[in-house]
Amino acid sequence: MAINRDLAQLQIKRNWTQSKQVKTTTEEQKQFNQKLKKASDGFEEVFVHKLLQVMRSSTEKSGLLSGGRGEEIFRDMLDQNYSKIITKSGALGLSKVIYENAKEK
Repeated sequence: MAINRDLAQLQIKRNWTQSKQVKTTTEEQKQFNQKLKKASDGFEEVFVHKLLQVMRSSTEKSGLLSGGRGEEIFRDMLDQNYSKIITKSGALGLSKVIYENAKEK
């Protein structure tokens, strides 16, 4: 009888350990997915910011309204905020594509 009881306790401990490992793996996967989503959003943000900079540099500047270095700093900050807004809206969809592609691997 003692052997059966010990065997039952051993099986309970094994099942407990396995369920704990599954829970840990699920939590780790969730954390990894959150980090991956944040990284893909960041990549899209940088891409959109650079895209806006290139688009802005292709326009002509008038000598009368060009504000010098202060305007350059303001425009860069404005482009950064625009890129955050565009990324959060999901309008471009680049972040989603990067996330799904990286998640598969």
